Amino acid sequence: MSAREKIIDYSEHSEEIEKWIALKGEIKYLRFAELLNKNGVPVKWETLKDTYRYDKRLLVNVFKYLSFFEEFLRAQIWNIDKESYEKIEKYGLLEVINEIISIKDKINYEGFSMTALEQSKEKINYLRNCVAHNKIILETEKDNAHIKDILNAFKNCLPESYQQNFSKAIKKCAYGLNIPDKLKISI
Repeated sequence: MSAREKIIDYSEHSEEIEKWIALKGEIKYLRFAELLNKNGVPVKWETLKDTYRYDKRLLVNVFKYLSFFEEFLRAQIWNIDKESYEKIEKYGLLEVINEIISIKDKINYEGFSMTALEQSKEKINYLRNCVAHNKIILETEKDNAHIKDILNAFKNCLPESYQQNFSKAIKKCAYGLNIPDKLKISI
């Protein structure tokens, strides 16, 4: 099925729709249309384009916090073992998390939950891969955990001093957009 067939008000917005489909790809817009359909939301252009924009805002904000988080974890290792810099800089996120867990008795950062990290490491790594590969964030799911659950798990692994701002950043992603309540994420 094409965007022309899926978008209820296609004829009213055909020029704008064709412009964005040429830039972003019809397949991705059709995936967002399917997401709206699954949630019982009529596929109108404004809702479709705003859902796409919302998803991109989520991706950008999650990326910022994932980048910080990885840097934070690396710093915890380097603060313990200065000699490990060259070794650790080659590691991916999951390897860094596993290294942190292996030296957890030496990590002493107040407001950081090692238990949360141990419980959520696979979800966090999965989230990182979704963000890195520009996946649709609203479709993100791992081990029966939906995106809201995954973002909550990630939030709980951040140092406490970052958790509230992460929640605010996620909530703010919907600002000024016509997003169905069913798709809005609040953590």
